[in-house]
Formats: sequence, C-alpha cells, structure tokens
Amino acid sequence: MSDWTAVYQFPIDQDLSELAQFIARGRLPLRITEENNHQVLWAPDPRLKSLLLPVLERWEAGTLRLADVRIEPVRDGSESDQRPEGNVPSSDDSGALEGAGHAPAGAEVRADAVSPSPLPNWPLQATPLCLLLIGLCFVGWFLLRENLVQGLVIYPDRREDFELASSTLAWHWSQGEYWRLWSPAVVHFSLPHALFNALGVWILGRSLEARAGTLALAVLVLVSAAVSNLAQYLWSPEIVFGGMSGVVYALVGAVMVLQRVAPRWSDVPAGIVMLAVGWLLLCATGLFTLIFGVGVANAAHLGGFISGSLLTVLYCLLGGARNFSLSRGTTDTP
Repeated sequence: MSDWTAVYQFPIDQDLSELAQFIARGRLPLRITEENNHQVLWAPDPRLKSLLLPVLERWEAGTLRLADVRIEPVRDGSESDQRPEGNVPSSDDSGALEGAGHAPAGAEVRADAVSPSPLPNWPLQATPLCLLLIGLCFVGWFLLRENLVQGLVIYPDRREDFELASSTLAWHWSQGEYWRLWSPAVVHFSLPHALFNALGVWILGRSLEARAGTLALAVLVLVSAAVSNLAQYLWSPEIVFGGMSGVVYALVGAVMVLQRVAPRWSDVPAGIVMLAVGWLLLCATGLFTLIFGVGVANAAHLGGFISGSLLTVLYCLLGGARNFSLSRGTTDTP
C-alpha cells in the first residue's frame, strides 16, 4: 500500500463496525488495516485525508454519527452553492462513487444535514455488562411484584444499640449469604424506579464500558454496589432498601473525574453530570422526601458517588485515562 495515505489511526481494540458500514454505504475507496498494534484507515488520494479528518474527529468525540453523514460529489463551485443543504444525493451522484479506484474529485462530506445525538451510538455487543444491569433493574421490579425478594434484601435491624458484629447483615454472612451485600441493588420498588436507574446506566455506563472495557466497569459496579449498600445499611439499618442508584451515582462520579482528566472526552454531556449532582444534593437536604413523602437512599447515593470517583482516580493514575483521550496519532506513510 505504498501509494496510499494513512488518514487516521485507531486503537487496536476499538470497534470500527460503524466506520466500515459508512465506507460500504458511500462506496468509498478506503481500507482499514492493522499496523503496529493499531487500526489504520487508508485512502488512495491524500486529498481525502483533509476531507475526512474533521468527520472522524467528531465521530471519535461522540458528537457525530457516521449514519448522519452524507457524501456528495460536487461538480463545480457554483452548483455546490446552489444545491439546498441536506439534499440526499441522487442515484447519479451515488454512481459517481461506484467502483472508484481513486479519490472522487470534488467529493464533499456533509455532516450538518441531521442533528446528531449528543450520545455516541455504541454497538450493543460493546456494552454487554450495561445491558445486563439494565435487564436486572426490571427483573428486580418483577420479583418485588411477585413477592420474591426475601432472599435479595438485607433484613432490617433495630437502630438503637446497633452493632455491625451482631447485626442482621452479620447473621446473613454467618449463613453463607454473602450475596446480600450486592443483591439489594437489583431490587426496585416501582417501574419508574427501575426505568430511572436503567436510563442512568444507558446514558452513563455504556460509554465507560465501551472505552474502558467490561472488566474495568465490572470492578466499578461490584465495589460501588457493596459500598453503597453497606453505607445505606449502616446509616438506616431499620429500613429495607433497594435499587441500583448507588451504582448509577458511581458512574456519575466516574464520568465527573474523567471529564476533568480528559477534557476533550465528550461522550456524556456535562449538563447531565451537573443535574445528577444537583439531584444528589437536593435529596440529601430531605426536601424531596418532605414534599413527596418518598424515602431516598441518600447514604447509598453518596457512597456510590465517592467510591466511583475514587476508583476512577486510581484508574487514571494507572494509565486508564488514555482510553478517554481523543488525540489519536496519524501517520502519513504505511
């Protein structure tokens, strides 16, 4: 491929299926190969590099979906100016790209025809743990409706003279029921409760899993679920609690740390994190419970948020932040 130009370089483990579909849909003369433990996108004409770089950078940043990009050959400057923006290329225009063995002269990439979603469109196979967690939210709600959660919750204890060594949690552990430190996260007391936490996992968790990997997210989920459940039990042992909001707030803490360590990473809008932190503080004041009469597991929220933040700081110190950095090196020669 000595006559080809390297357009962009991706990590070896990045899923490029959306890019491959984009190439096939536009019948573009592009190739993807593995070079020096990276995936490299090649073009036969150097002019395509300057054409595609802005699109690929926005795609990597999560501000653009390749499905929203239109490829149009421009015959001359005047005709390009007169064509209404957002037109779908005609069959003749598409034919100009068919079987091209070289870069189509005057091709133009139009990425402004459709407003892209602020969230990246990760393939489902890249986020299996998040899909499992979302499913568990609704499984827990169903089990509660059927009165089948006795084996998942931590039995309540008296608040006066409470001691962890003689508590109901200690009794569960003495019976070998170690899972009860994690299983309350599955239990949801209403459909809106399950929907809210499932939405939090979908928005916050999928980008974390797709970039950091399923194993890293699994560690975050397991640690934060245990910490948040234990925090809530120690704070209010007399109350039966449940829900995945402690894990969701661990994801909030993780995203908040990553947005400061890797400021160019924009998979999750900063406004969502600010809203979640504001909600945490509002509920902690007791105002929500006072107005609506609904109990909120504030200790679980705070425990999840702190544990998620600290784990992500450790992850970044170990070099994980590079998975959320958008400055990808490119080379000009194979």
